[in-house]
Parts: sequence; structure tokens; C-alpha cells
Amino acid sequence: MTRRLRPWTVLESRELLDADPFLKIHVETVELPDGRIVRDYYQFDMPSFACIFAETEDGRAIVYRQYRHGPRRLTLAFPGGHLSPGEDPLEAARRELLEETGFVSDDWTALGGYTVNANQGGAVSHMFHAAGCRRVADPLSDDLEETEILFMTREELRAAIAQGDMVLLTQIALVSMVWQDDIRTALARRQP
Repeated sequence: MTRRLRPWTVLESRELLDADPFLKIHVETVELPDGRIVRDYYQFDMPSFACIFAETEDGRAIVYRQYRHGPRRLTLAFPGGHLSPGEDPLEAARRELLEETGFVSDDWTALGGYTVNANQGGAVSHMFHAAGCRRVADPLSDDLEETEILFMTREELRAAIAQGDMVLLTQIALVSMVWQDDIRTALARRQP
């Protein structure tokens, strides 16, 4: 027999920070299904984003090396970026790939949208695989990050992951969706 689970009830929500369009923070008072009240449950509202595992016509992955301030280190990452309000995730992925790399693709596979932080809300990461990418323009970077675009073979990217050069969960999840067996093997070799 399966127990029926019920959602929490939001009794009150108060905005603490509005740094639109990048972050809003609310504190909520919630009632749990058993009647308990939690008065300080924090929620984050951040824009959803597209993340693209893009491969060139010769099968190389388009990867960035860039500084990310969250982990405070250089890391490898895939092209991607925030969705504009009301923007379709695939259209955002196409736009971001072109803006950030100058590449386009006619072969897209949607791999799903996933909540980044289950308890505090946050953003949805919309994952895509773009195959057969070809350059049609120069990249247009207006981001804060300095980036180095790399074109990595499967072996080079697998080795970089095994060495810990890719540390962002969304990036590991994306490459894992595309290369399931290869990534499991590479991560098993990595020392904690």
C-alpha cells in the first residue's frame, strides 16, 4: 500500500531581496501536511537556463575554459545561458550557441529540464545535445567571463573530467546524458 503524500501549504511569503533579473529571495511560512508550521523557509527565484553539449561536424565537443566565481576556480563548461522571459528553451539554446561560439546546428535533441535546487527553488536547467555544429559567425561575448573556446575530442574531454577540470554539476550531468558509459568510467578513476 502506497502512502499518499501531500504538498506543503504556503501561508505567507515575504520578499527579502529583488536583484532582478538574476535573483529574488523570499522567506515563506509553510504548513507541513502533519500540521507543523515552518516560519523561515527560504526560496530563491533565478532565471532558468539552457545548457548545450555541442559537437562539431568532426565530433569534437565545443567547450569553454573559464573562471567561475561560485567555485572560485577555472573550470570547463559547455555553451549556454539564461532564458529571456517567455523564451522557448530550444530557441534560447540556439541563440546562446550562436552568440557564444558562432556555431549553429540543424540536429538538436532536447534532454529535459531539471530543477537545480530542489528545496529552495532556483532555476531549471534545460539540457540539449547539438550535433553537426558548423561555424557561421564570430562569437559575440558580452558576458563578464573571459573564455577560451576549446574543441575537444572525446578522449581529451573524458581525461579532463577524470582530472577534475569540470566541476559544475549541470555540466557533468549533461555530458553524462550524452556519454553515459564513458563518464561513469572516467569518474570512477577520479580520486576524491
